[in-house]
Amino acid sequence: MIFATAIAVTRLAAWHREQADVHALLPLLATYLGHTRYSDTTYYVTATAELLRMAAERAFVDGGLA
Repeated sequence: MIFATAIAVTRLAAWHREQADVHALLPLLATYLGHTRYSDTTYYVTATAELLRMAAERAFVDGGLA
């Protein structure tokens, strides 16, 4: 995993653990990585098993779509 990918995945996982509004915070991640467009940041976001598990848990709260 390259450095920018590690930063992106680690930050996204931390936001999920904090129950933060990840979608709203994505522009901050792009800025932190020095990108002017979020599409440049998506290149570095890798779907790890941990990140997918956290996203699924938040999406399906109480057995239904959150």
